[in-house]
Amino acid sequence: MFRHFPTKQLLVEATIVRHLTQLTDTARARGEGGEAGAAFRMTFREMVSGAPANLALVALMAESADPAGATDEVEAAASALRDAVEVLLSRGQEAGEVRADATVAEVYVLIRALANARGDRAVVARAIDMVLDGLSPRRSE
Repeated sequence: MFRHFPTKQLLVEATIVRHLTQLTDTARARGEGGEAGAAFRMTFREMVSGAPANLALVALMAESADPAGATDEVEAAASALRDAVEVLLSRGQEAGEVRADATVAEVYVLIRALANARGDRAVVARAIDMVLDGLSPRRSE
């Protein structure tokens, strides 16, 4: 595959864009389905579980990148995913299946924190469950 890309950085960027695009497509498809809360939770879990590989790619990109940072393609793919997550979050909130005061910025903080968690997989999986419980509607809502 590398022979089709003139530099390592372009290969890594293309891989990141592909990964983000797949997540976006999956999130959008889930958003068209029936259960808004379930769609949000499945996407949240998928983003946390796929994030370590994505973070490794971003680190590789940073090693070989020029000081300008991410390309427009990477930024556009990341923005499209964030938009798709925001739609899922809004739909989950409208359906009363996700707490109404959660923002996409807060959701991304939680995803990043869980993605960087070290330790036993079962412990991290339980932590994801606990965070998703915290994103459930509060009884007073």
